[in-house]
Amino acid sequence: MKRSFRIAIYSVAIIILMVGAWAVFHEKPVHDLPAMLKSGKLYVVTDSSRMGFRLEGDSVYGFQYEIAKTFADKLGLTLVVSPENNFESCLKGLTNGDYDIYASFIPVTTEWKNDVSFSIPLNTSRLVLVQKNYPDSLKQLMKKNQQDLAGDTIYVPKMTPHKLRLKHLSDEIADTIHIVEVPNVNLEQLGEWVALGKIRLTVCDEREAQHLKLTYPQLDISLPLGFDQHYAWMVDKESKLLLQQLNDFLKDFIGSSAYWNIYRKYY
Repeated sequence: MKRSFRIAIYSVAIIILMVGAWAVFHEKPVHDLPAMLKSGKLYVVTDSSRMGFRLEGDSVYGFQYEIAKTFADKLGLTLVVSPENNFESCLKGLTNGDYDIYASFIPVTTEWKNDVSFSIPLNTSRLVLVQKNYPDSLKQLMKKNQQDLAGDTIYVPKMTPHKLRLKHLSDEIADTIHIVEVPNVNLEQLGEWVALGKIRLTVCDEREAQHLKLTYPQLDISLPLGFDQHYAWMVDKESKLLLQQLNDFLKDFIGSSAYWNIYRKYY
């Protein structure tokens, strides 16, 4: 009996040690600034557009890219950029440690607060509807207020953070807004599709919409779909030192002459 009891105790102890060893072995490593400084690289993910990152021949450009490059240079790190239009993939890569920063105009909400932290805002804007500006004889086809969207269809990039705002808007007007998520496209491409008549409606933040209208004057961007909202970058929740360094950089950089030189290139 005593021998059986001792064997049972030993078995439980071994199981506890094995579970403890497994937990330590599989514990997520702290993904923060010291590891990045040690590797000598800063991994950033952003969308593949002129506002994110674009590679054409020997030319590399993009609004988010240029700011991220300035930050990497300040830290003495080599910038490694991954273009990705799927919001869910960007978020997963960030929390898995594949990326250090998700650099995009991401609306600041509490939706992802358990997994990520937001930087200080880079931009304050609001979501607007992008539709074609029809001639007077067809003006009745245009959306003049938010209630006109009841039962209509809006095309957005797959897993865009703007989808959440559209769902809230659907609740606010007490009717269905059909949301079609298009894979492997960005808001810039969808704006072009509206201008060319391939789709009728999409959405984007007002500043980007203003640039789209310069390229495609046939667009109408006059209908706001919400109030002004902060837009920021994301880092993993555990990257506290990186977040502090990033925020310190952005506080000094936004509004500087270097920032406005970049801003005027893209807006």
